[in-house]
Amino acid sequence: MIAIVSTLAMILLPAIQTARESSRRAQCASNLRQIGVALHDFHTAHRSLPPGRGGPPPKAFSALAYLLPFLEETSLALQVDYSQAPTLLVISGITYSGAANNGAAIQTVNVFQCPTDVVAGRVPGSTYGGTNYAANSGSGLVNAGSMNQADGVFFTMSNIAFQNLLDGSSHTAAFAERMLGDGAPATTTMPAAQLTVLQLNSGVDVTASNCQSASSGTWYGQRSAKWILGNYGNTVYNHYLAPNAPQWDCMDQTQQKGLMTSRSYHPGGVEVLFCDGSVRFVIDAIDLPLWRGLATRNGGENVEGI
Repeated sequence: MIAIVSTLAMILLPAIQTARESSRRAQCASNLRQIGVALHDFHTAHRSLPPGRGGPPPKAFSALAYLLPFLEETSLALQVDYSQAPTLLVISGITYSGAANNGAAIQTVNVFQCPTDVVAGRVPGSTYGGTNYAANSGSGLVNAGSMNQADGVFFTMSNIAFQNLLDGSSHTAAFAERMLGDGAPATTTMPAAQLTVLQLNSGVDVTASNCQSASSGTWYGQRSAKWILGNYGNTVYNHYLAPNAPQWDCMDQTQQKGLMTSRSYHPGGVEVLFCDGSVRFVIDAIDLPLWRGLATRNGGENVEGI
């Protein structure tokens, strides 16, 4: 009898786990749809989409921070002082404290959390509220993935309207998933799991060769730790690497250049929000030129079949 029960448990357990993951993935897609509705409402109110990184300095807020009033997070938005730095920042040698926004920045937001992620809304050891959803800056092929004048939708002080999406809103990615970091301290020792990011040493440029040389930088375990801050380390990604690529993510010291892709715990792919508000599951094995084509707003690529 015990052997029969054990056998039944072994048969049923994978089915239960699959059902649970299916439910979690559905919730993740629902979160992205809510962000999509908020994007459209923001566009109606402002006639453009929010910037991927606000400005001028120190107003480096994320697109998610600007979407708060359109996500039924008005009370949290009222705690944000958009004229001040979102968090502690050093820009061009000038330090901004971020104290004015600390109360808002430390809060977690349910709609920013994928239930499949194992760390539940906050990078281990961080006091800040994190996010599993990042805004698409583009293909990563322009100026080493720079956030200045990128070829996607969300970048530094971007002001993209739907009429600027010449590739079509249904063929242009807006947001996608990203795993939260593991919170490990910066180290030169390669981590066992690729939950960290290679942050290049000062003066080392973001190139494919530098990014795949572990000696070029240190490992950064705070990926996506701050939903309020607009940069590659927290709320921006690009399509240079395939979804869940075996290569590690990489960025420069300022977190303004990077080769940072979409990653998730969902088996086989990632959930992606497109600019028309639709959410589609993109498989890891997607053709890389197609994946990069989905990132650009006016590249003219053939992206049929997605």
